[in-house]
Amino acid sequence: MKKMTWLFAIILLLAACSSEPKSTNTKEELAPKTNESSPTEDEKKEAEKEEPVNEEVSSIEEEGTYIGMIDNNSIEVEAAGETLVLRLTDEVREVVESLKDGSKVNIIYKKNNEGQWVLEQITEESAPEAAPTKKLTYIAGGVTIEEDAVLTESELEYHFYKLPDFEFTAEEPRKDLLFATKFAETFVRIEPLSEESSIDDLKEWAKDELEAIGEVSEVNGKDVAGEAFEKTSLFITASKDSYKKYIVIQDLNNGDQVKYTVNLPEHKNADKWEQAIWAMLSTLQTK
Repeated sequence: MKKMTWLFAIILLLAACSSEPKSTNTKEELAPKTNESSPTEDEKKEAEKEEPVNEEVSSIEEEGTYIGMIDNNSIEVEAAGETLVLRLTDEVREVVESLKDGSKVNIIYKKNNEGQWVLEQITEESAPEAAPTKKLTYIAGGVTIEEDAVLTESELEYHFYKLPDFEFTAEEPRKDLLFATKFAETFVRIEPLSEESSIDDLKEWAKDELEAIGEVSEVNGKDVAGEAFEKTSLFITASKDSYKKYIVIQDLNNGDQVKYTVNLPEHKNADKWEQAIWAMLSTLQTK
């Protein structure tokens, strides 16, 4: 009995030893543990927001008024209620050089990487065709007069509307004459000025010419001739006895300048003809 007990004890001992895990010479390489946890979805989205996004800059198209060159590489354009400074590219430089200050234009531009506005395209808007006739209204002797005027074109690249009491003819050099049909001494000499014209010299010559008549006075063009003459580089007059004369240099909206010499001798229709002349000249536009 005692032998059986020892035999049973030995069996139990062997069974216990066989249940222990066997050791091996192979070591498992465990993944290194870190203190950082995987980013959450919200963290990923926040990181995406912080990364710079290279979005394509869109071009802007607008209508405006060409003001002029600032220097060889930039221009000014009045558009959308503000003055834009636009850098030039080689593609638009030739077109810009052909534009007159004050021209109505269509522009396409965008901002470059340096934050500068760059002109991509500029085209001059075509002026609408002038109507063959137009009603002109003016006041003479306190009476409002309304008459039909006819579109009249000059070889000097301008046009205006002429009233029936007047004739129009070319005069050399580079001058035209608009005069009263019944009294040719009442006239206005029209002279479009070139960019090379010296305004200072013209002013001096104009004063000398009027001083031969009488005392020279500088007057307000808008008060004398109407809204169209609000912008003038010169508006002077002199008179003697029954003769009055004006010399005017008008600044047109497109930047061009035109000189007018207006002769008004005494005549029963002198007041009417003077107001008619201002009405006609107020319609003058260069091409």
